[in-house]
Amino acid sequence: MNEAHHNAAWPPAIHEEAWLRARLPRDALARRLAGIDPALRLGETQAIGFPYLLCLYRWEVRRFGRRRQEWMSCLVDRCQGVSTTFEGVEFGDPLAVADLPHAELETPPLERKARQHVMQVRRHRLKRRSATGLELARCETVRKPLWRVTAHHAQHGELALLVDGLNGGYYLL
Repeated sequence: MNEAHHNAAWPPAIHEEAWLRARLPRDALARRLAGIDPALRLGETQAIGFPYLLCLYRWEVRRFGRRRQEWMSCLVDRCQGVSTTFEGVEFGDPLAVADLPHAELETPPLERKARQHVMQVRRHRLKRRSATGLELARCETVRKPLWRVTAHHAQHGELALLVDGLNGGYYLL
């Protein structure tokens, strides 16, 4: 992916936090709960904009005598420091009436964590290829959309879940 195309997905430098696009909107939550367990019935929902640090890294790879740039994005949770890499960053509108937890962790250690994570993933992917340098192209604070959901289950009663607005993953609270 070339630099112009990759950076086009990122909003220009901003003074307020950007939001990742919610691929799972509020009106799709009942269907998602049915996919988890058909006995779950949707109750109340609360939008959450969870703070993350989104870092974009690039490096050069030589393959078949040609050099090209590769890119990787890393999200680091600003409350616990958990990191993950992913592709296809899309920005969207903030969720209406969302809780906005405060970022607990400072940026510099999270940038180091993101760099270590990307280096490990890159090493794993490039076992037989030559790569040079690892450059932090951009780093921004973003809000990841989550849904706090109460649901009723015929056998287990009332349950509270946290549903990821990007991939539909869930955590029982």
